[in-house]
Parts: sequence; structure tokens; C-alpha cells
Amino acid sequence: RIVAGVVLWLLMAGSAWAAFPYDYDGTAPSDLEGKVEWMYAATPEQGNAVNADPRELGGVRGASLVDADPSVATAWQTTTGRPDVTIAVLDSGIRWNDLAAMKDLRAKTRLNRGELSMPLHDRTAAACASFTDGWDANRDGVFNVFDYACDSRVDPDPPLGDGPVEDGRPLLDPQDVLIAFTDGADDDRNGFRDDVVGWDFLDDDNDPFDDVQYGHGTGEARDSTAEADNGGELGTCPNCMSIPLRVGDSFIADESDFAQATLYAVDNGVKVVQEALGTLNHTSLGREAVEYAYDRGVVVIASAADEAAQHHNWPSNESHTIVVNSVTKYDEALTAEPRSYLQFNGCTNFSSKITVAIPSVSCSSDATGRAAGMAGLIYSAALDRGIELSA
Repeated sequence: RIVAGVVLWLLMAGSAWAAFPYDYDGTAPSDLEGKVEWMYAATPEQGNAVNADPRELGGVRGASLVDADPSVATAWQTTTGRPDVTIAVLDSGIRWNDLAAMKDLRAKTRLNRGELSMPLHDRTAAACASFTDGWDANRDGVFNVFDYACDSRVDPDPPLGDGPVEDGRPLLDPQDVLIAFTDGADDDRNGFRDDVVGWDFLDDDNDPFDDVQYGHGTGEARDSTAEADNGGELGTCPNCMSIPLRVGDSFIADESDFAQATLYAVDNGVKVVQEALGTLNHTSLGREAVEYAYDRGVVVIASAADEAAQHHNWPSNESHTIVVNSVTKYDEALTAEPRSYLQFNGCTNFSSKITVAIPSVSCSSDATGRAAGMAGLIYSAALDRGIELSA
């Protein structure tokens, strides 16, 4: 259904802005700008009166992830994450049709080899001549959607697809691989048929597509795992992978759906559960799922909620979650001192169970995504040193 010239365009378009795996060489990525510059920074803003105040952490703006000044210590100097560290995003699903988001996430979405066949490279496009046998068909060091770019079984514009289009041309995305290999069989015998790229626990099917186009889950995935140095968003763990697990059609969910997704994540090799949710109920299954994750070395990064309220939020108030809320930059219109980077974000809760405050711009939801990526960095650093953080 697709001519060789379009295949070549797909390959070239992908490589033009793909920056994964990302190699930090001491130079800040091009997309360290705007909101993420101060959220990720390790240096104070010059001329700010709070810089001399230890209660203001010496005026440091961000989370010390990466800074334009390479002489200061930052997390990315230790690790930018690893593709074998997966973050499960429990939310409203993923917008396969969101072009900007797919440019950030399509290479970062983990594919389940257990439900797939090894990529072929049987298209005739000239660019396919460099492909080889094996899972890493394009030889970039990671297995992802690009390894199927030369596989004739995978249509970048399938009849039932929802994928992105740029300049009238379809872009290869993980849903295309899902459609190509959905055959009704549970090949990996994990109890979920054709779970090629996560699962939809709201509708109980294998496509976590955000069909109401709410977009919250897509934004969450970008906050934690968006590519670095590609001109888009900048996730806190740019070399970690993610899988979308749809548990609601917004950030409101049934806690039992959250629980099932958490159990799935733990049983399928996830290291971090990212949930910026508020649930309609509180269930024993939700409580047991968090304990199940904790006992197996999987962290649950949970939102304090976004209501500027003192009450607790479920499922974040379960034991053994890491609950985050948001601190933010001073009001730009404010000219009087102090101009603090530890200003409590009005779009976040302040209940008694807060584990850590995260520099962020858009409520506790944004803080949750950023924090989940930071957790991914910790797991990655441990694995780099031969430490397996699991039961």
C-alpha cells in the first residue's frame, strides 16, 4: 500500500529529529529552554536576593538534572537513563495521532517482544539496505518502532490506524506495529492477548489509544520520557522507555483499574509506576497492588492532586507510594523581592503525606511526570553499577 519513496521519506524523517539513545557530552541539549531550563537547573538566577538565603537553597532554580553550566554537578552527568528501564504511565492513554507527541515518544515506547515477530527488512527502499537481521534491525542500539520501518508487514497507514500525519504523509508509530501483529493469541502467555504496547484497562483491549483525546496521559509520558535534543519536549529521563496503561478517560479513574494496571506493570518488567490520578473510590485491591509493587522493588510515583486542598488523594495516599506536589517559579509579574523558586503551586495539594516537592509548572500532575523520570534515573544509575533494585 505504500511506495518505496514514501518508505524512504519515513526513514529520513525519523532520523532527522530522532535523538535516542541520547548521549550527554557536557553540552546542554538544544531543548533545555523555557520552562524546563529552570525546572532542571542546578544554578541560581543571577541577581536574585534569595540567593544568599539557605532557606531558599541558595536560590537554586531547579532539580539539578541538567544545567547550561557543565561545571556544576547534575544528575545527567551520572546517567540519562537506560532503555531497559521502563516507566508505566497509568492515565488516559496515548494519543497516537498527536504529531508533536509522537515525535517525542514513538521511539521511546517499549514494544513487547513476546507478542512480536523479529523485524524483517524486505522493503526495497535504498535506506533499507543498511538494516540487518535481529531485533535491532536498524542497529541503533535499542529495539523500538524504527526497527520495523523496513518490514513490509507493518503499514505506516493501516486502515484502522489513528497515527500522525506530517505534510500529508503518515509517520510510523507504535500503533502500526500493534495492528500488524494483533492476531488474537497470547503469545507470551501473560494473560493479555496481543499486548504489544501496553493495555487499555478501561475498555479491556490491547490498544491504549486515548480515543476521547483528553491528552493527559500523553503529556505525562512526555514529562518523564520525551526525547532529548530533538526540538520537542524534554523528559527528565530521556533514555528511559515508557508504556501507556489506560485506566480512565481522564485523570479520574476507578482504583481497581489502577490496581490491575499496577499489577500488570510489575509482572511485565516495569521499574516505575507513574500515576497522576485521583480515583472515585478506595479499594482493597488498590492497596494490595501498591504493596505488591513495593515488595518487588517497583516504585509508585503518585500525585498529591491538583485542588489546592488539604485532603488526601487516592490512590496516592496508599502506603508505600512516593507522593509529590509542585513548587514553582515566582510570578513573572512580581517585581518585589523575594522572587522565590520554591513558591507553592496553587494547583497542587498540601496534605500531610508529601514525600517530595518537585519543581514544575502545571500542578502535581506535571510534578508526577518529572518525578517518575527522576526515579528512572535512579534505577538506571543503580543498574549501571550492577545493583538490581528488586525483591
